[in-house]
Amino acid sequence: MVALNFWNFIFAELKADKKIAILIVADSSNSSPGRQGFKMAIAENSEVFGTIGGGIMENDISEFTLDLMSSENDTAIKRLFHSNTSIHQKSGLNCGGRQTIIIKILTKKHLTKIGHIIENLTQRKKGELLISEKDFIYRDDSDLTDIQFKDDKENWEYKEQVGFIETAYVIGSGHIGLAVSKIMKLCGFYVVVIDNRAEVYTVKQNVYADEIIICKYNEVGSKIIEGNKSFIIITTSNYLSDIVALKSVINKNVKYIGLMGSKRKIKTIFNSLTEEGIDKKLFSKVHTPIGLEIEAETPEEIAVSIAAEIIKVKNS
Repeated sequence: MVALNFWNFIFAELKADKKIAILIVADSSNSSPGRQGFKMAIAENSEVFGTIGGGIMENDISEFTLDLMSSENDTAIKRLFHSNTSIHQKSGLNCGGRQTIIIKILTKKHLTKIGHIIENLTQRKKGELLISEKDFIYRDDSDLTDIQFKDDKENWEYKEQVGFIETAYVIGSGHIGLAVSKIMKLCGFYVVVIDNRAEVYTVKQNVYADEIIICKYNEVGSKIIEGNKSFIIITTSNYLSDIVALKSVINKNVKYIGLMGSKRKIKTIFNSLTEEGIDKKLFSKVHTPIGLEIEAETPEEIAVSIAAEIIKVKNS
């Protein structure tokens, strides 16, 4: 899990009584190489974990950050423009757009807070990180669904829900479910596989899942944590179980619900659910046929198309 490794890297440096800098892209435009929420940590020995966009910009910011560590200041903010002709501070890149980067120097006094973040990540509990010119605060129970950044120059504030990371709920772990689990794990998601068959070998072979839940498909909805970091992928073995699984989750407030199947199969599923009293308006939020259209055929190719669609939705 990338997020957990990031904070563990910071924790190890602080535990050794060393300073470490955390850099966060607080705001960005679409053409910026560093998207909002990107993070990088820089240790005193110049070791780096993560990225804020790369290139000469990242190199220059890294040098600035190391100088900041040796000064009396512990906070900085950089409002950079990716254009050589900009009248504002230039990033060194020429790709267009802009990004705002917060730099905060952490010391051993922040060790408990970082440990709290790690604990919540491990337990998948929501928490809120707040950074400002004066503060570095982490507290439990966040209602945030998106990053919030208030920038009025002299009084800026950054808030982010940190603790519950993007989670892929793969419902049905056949060949495609197994392939989807692998690629979603590779993309940094926490992967929860839900199936009603404990004995199937593709379930037993699924070493990519962080959790495997065996239950009836009509119980799937009770296993879902709602929010903008939850993504549901329905890939069960037949359309009858698809109907049951979709009915169980269609009312959930999540970022993405995807249903695999042909147009004919999907029409049959929607008609069946309509007869059971499901509001037709809910079908509009279901991505189906699932995945981007790339003429995918093999389980692995289908998994790539599904992951690509989810990443597109996640970053939109």
